[in-house]
Amino acid sequence: MMMYRAVPYLLLAAPSVILLLTILIGGCTMTRAVNDPIDRAAFYSDPNSRPGDELIRELDRRAARDDLRRAIEEAQR
Repeated sequence: MMMYRAVPYLLLAAPSVILLLTILIGGCTMTRAVNDPIDRAAFYSDPNSRPGDELIRELDRRAARDDLRRAIEEAQR
């Protein structure tokens, strides 16, 4: 019985729900522009990628920290 009372409200809400879902799905599947910087996947191993440069800097920092730790330990002995 309660379901029959809800039918008119569901019919009124259906077009707006369909429009909202259409906009949501359309926005998620939109293609990107040609010059968009995210036009391909970036891998750390790629020599021209920024994440690759960041990884190299981080590895250099870790190596420098290890060298500094070793130097401090040797100086304390």
